[in-house]
Amino acid sequence: MMDNLGIVGEISPVFRPYIQTIYQDLKIGLCKTKIDLERITGNSDGVESQLRLVLPYCSKKLKWEIIFDPSTPWFAPDFRFDDDSFLATADEEFLNKKVPSLCQWNSSDPKALCGAISELINLYKIHQVKKLNEDDSSRASFEYSALLGNALTTEEDVEVWVGGHIVEFLIKLKINTSSLPELYNESPEINPGIDTALLLVRYPNSTNAELILSPFLSNVLGNITLPLMHQSGVLMDYVPMVTDLLNNKIQDIINNDRVKRELLAQLIIKYEGAILEHDASSAALLFQMNDFHWILQIDIEKPPVLTLRSVYHISKGKPKVKVLQNCPYNNFEAYIEQQVEIFKNECKGTASQPVLNIDK
Repeated sequence: MMDNLGIVGEISPVFRPYIQTIYQDLKIGLCKTKIDLERITGNSDGVESQLRLVLPYCSKKLKWEIIFDPSTPWFAPDFRFDDDSFLATADEEFLNKKVPSLCQWNSSDPKALCGAISELINLYKIHQVKKLNEDDSSRASFEYSALLGNALTTEEDVEVWVGGHIVEFLIKLKINTSSLPELYNESPEINPGIDTALLLVRYPNSTNAELILSPFLSNVLGNITLPLMHQSGVLMDYVPMVTDLLNNKIQDIINNDRVKRELLAQLIIKYEGAILEHDASSAALLFQMNDFHWILQIDIEKPPVLTLRSVYHISKGKPKVKVLQNCPYNNFEAYIEQQVEIFKNECKGTASQPVLNIDK
């Protein structure tokens, strides 16, 4: 990040607004990540007017050079691509139609370069699909055509990259995160909240599919084991299978969160007189059982935590506590009674005896 800011600072003030805008605002590709900037090595004279963009595409990093002319700063920049076949035969009419932000350059608009790059990326996607279809009898070409025949997937949902004997597909999965609990909405710096799930598949070895989750979904879903994709399997079947797997996982999280919140609400209502404090996701309750006073702290964050805290006993200068793991929600109160008796005797250093009731 600091290197990117350093490169922005080296660019001439005349061109800097374009570079600042693409670095701060432009998010391209299915992964919707920011671009990176690089210096063009061995060209110290052009440091104020030239730089290299590193653009995410499939599993690759496209490296496109941008060259402004300091003598005519109102002119559009030149581009140098890392794929010599890209736009190699494009004529002026084609570029005017497909890249208007570049061909009708507005030097007073700091977003002009953003528009040009977005339009060029769209053309690059089309270019890669054309390369794929040059051999329309290939397995990869068949898979792409069949996948787009599935109502779940459109051209906008797939990035294609063709190189040598390898073809890559990066596929956006249609998942529904609109009902995920608010407890997963952390600060934007920690978790940007982009709900993107991508499937990366390579041919000819399509059995090694990879799942790429945004930081938000990685935090929510944890580790996901993909179902095995057999060599004879097809993407038009596999993509819906993985999509259903993720949507079912999300629904399980939603259902579990609802159960936890309902349980917390029931306890707050039932033991209203014992409440020390509570909010939407936690509560602290003071109980007495057989002359033993203790606090039950309930936190339904991820994962939920139940903590018993003695009112009397100290360990290393702090109240003695016991964290309960894997609490059974269907037999909650009986489980707590049992654990409190064990905890009380641990505090007193005596053998545990079963207890049947919790008194407020």
